[in-house]
Amino acid sequence: ITRYERDADFVDPGNLPVFIIIVCSGPKISQESSFHRQMEHVSVLLKSAASQTKTVLRFLVVTDSLAAYLNVLAIPSSWPLEYRRKVRLEHRDVWYPPDREAMKSLLRPCSSARLFLPEIITDLDSAVLIDTDTLFLRPPEALLMEIYNFNDKQAAGLAQTSMGLNHRNIPFPGPRGVNTGVMVMNLTRLRALPGGWTGTTLSAFDNYRNRLGITATNDIVNIALAQNPAILYDLDCVWNFGPGVCWRGTNHCPAAEEFGASLVHGTSASFVNTRNKKFRALYEGWRDHPVNGSLSDLYEAVTEKISMDTSRKIRCNKVKRLPFILTEGLRR
Repeated sequence: ITRYERDADFVDPGNLPVFIIIVCSGPKISQESSFHRQMEHVSVLLKSAASQTKTVLRFLVVTDSLAAYLNVLAIPSSWPLEYRRKVRLEHRDVWYPPDREAMKSLLRPCSSARLFLPEIITDLDSAVLIDTDTLFLRPPEALLMEIYNFNDKQAAGLAQTSMGLNHRNIPFPGPRGVNTGVMVMNLTRLRALPGGWTGTTLSAFDNYRNRLGITATNDIVNIALAQNPAILYDLDCVWNFGPGVCWRGTNHCPAAEEFGASLVHGTSASFVNTRNKKFRALYEGWRDHPVNGSLSDLYEAVTEKISMDTSRKIRCNKVKRLPFILTEGLRR
């Protein structure tokens, strides 16, 4: 889809931004079933990255406890050495501005930490945040290199949300707003905004807190970008394809019908619920696939499992090309 997927077989890791994932356990880590589900998501995410990359990927793991980081660190320990070397994990502590600890409770534990990443990651120029309920269908470095498509003012690359925010009484950029599950960030430029990115997002929270919905963090980023439209880079929807893209029975990401998705986002627990069976089939295929296994075998297994879901009650299933969208990236 991009020139980076067509060019070199190996990308110098020194020229790449890093990935960021946020993993917070919240209270009572041993009793937090949602944390254990998140850890399975992280395992699948890292496996999908290591299985396809042609370089070395850095993942900064932002956590609220050392225990949470150690859980992530253990994931690749059982992989063959060749694949362990493809993923470098590093720890960063979550941070909130003084007197803003209450913001931790927005949505999942620490999900709002994405609002303060330029202050958490002070030593780097650029990074790509990805939600833990995502998985790759193409080499991850192609997403990292999207930052080199930015013009001299753009600082944040996000894909448009397919469901739209028109029904919400908040400002948002573009025709529908954006989804924060994947954020390509020039951290230096975000810090350089008047008041900084942290000040911008805190102002959005303070001014619109009574209008924020269940996805408050997403709302806050949309408000901040609506107030600074020049910094927004329109990330292709193939890098954030989820069930929301087809929830009305039509596909709102035309590029995915031509090329297939490059990253699938399991929003609304679609990787684990019994409703979105095609998305779940893709997730379970990756979950059960060995990191050093054949991607051709994975493609065949997932394609077969997806074909077994013939229900027409699910609106996404009305998109005829959905099986292609969810598997084409794996076809080798």
